[in-house]
Amino acid sequence: MTESNVEPLPLAPRTVRARAYGKLNLLLGVGEAMDDGYHSLVSVFQTVGAAEDVTLTQVPADGAEHISACTSVSVIGRFAPTAAEVDAGAAIPVPLDGANLAVRAVERLAQETGLWVPVEVAIDKSVPVAGGMGGGSADAAAALVAYAELIGAAELELLHRIAVELGADVPFLLRGGTALGTGRGDVLSPVMNSGRFHWVLATSTASLSTPLVYARLDEMRAAGQAGPGTLDPAPVLEAVASGDPERLAGAVHNDLAPAALDLLPDIRGVIDTGLQAGALAALVSGSGPTVGFLVADSTHALDLAVMLEASRYVRHVIRVTSPAAGAHVIEGGGAPAGA
Repeated sequence: MTESNVEPLPLAPRTVRARAYGKLNLLLGVGEAMDDGYHSLVSVFQTVGAAEDVTLTQVPADGAEHISACTSVSVIGRFAPTAAEVDAGAAIPVPLDGANLAVRAVERLAQETGLWVPVEVAIDKSVPVAGGMGGGSADAAAALVAYAELIGAAELELLHRIAVELGADVPFLLRGGTALGTGRGDVLSPVMNSGRFHWVLATSTASLSTPLVYARLDEMRAAGQAGPGTLDPAPVLEAVASGDPERLAGAVHNDLAPAALDLLPDIRGVIDTGLQAGALAALVSGSGPTVGFLVADSTHALDLAVMLEASRYVRHVIRVTSPAAGAHVIEGGGAPAGA
């Protein structure tokens, strides 16, 4: 864990639990690579009702001169690493050490404020891991809000600045709802939305590396196998504002989808199954391999979920609605940041 020389903050022991949600990119337009290696992006983000809960439990200080805010991290929930994976020493997609984004969020906020409360970090995962839905980023957003509650840090600009350092999706998941992201996706503008959309999410039995998907898109563009970036958000923004799922179905788009399909052709089988079952649209989530299917209503969502669960390419099926709220405290004080 990252060390700090700040003094422990003398507070009565507390437990704070915060929640943040995963996301879909209703539009993910990918421009050319910039000098820093990142691509310029135009993205319309929307949080969906798959939640990550992060619980911080204060523990006694050990009196050490060099201290760390996080004493341990554990993960439970539907998408937690299994005991067999941990015991076998397999590559764990959710780090159980200082590389965990929730831990990094707590450490950075402690360093920035000079206020240290030693805590145990517990994460309850309901967002698919490595599925392009920002589960780790949601952990970071929830941890920031929870630790801010513990130490009484109410400066939203500080939380946003740390969120930007932690990852491109973290600033959006901190605020939630619907937003237009530009730059690296972290320059956010709020977006008007109307109504609620219904989605069925299908996770893959395989996984994809985000850097490899971006690299493959660059290769495909150089070879004339993929088109330029779709950088006009207007059709998606207008559809979101209308609240009409059929209009949104005709507007959603992901420039990374051809690269993801090229690297993992089995995604095509998932997409075909959903569309044949009447989904209004199929959208590869972020860099994949999770596919989000937009449907008309909750009844349609249930019918589609049953069909997708029978697909040999699908590992998990989740029914959600969007948009969802931003990161907020659900136990130990505070109130939702709003949807």
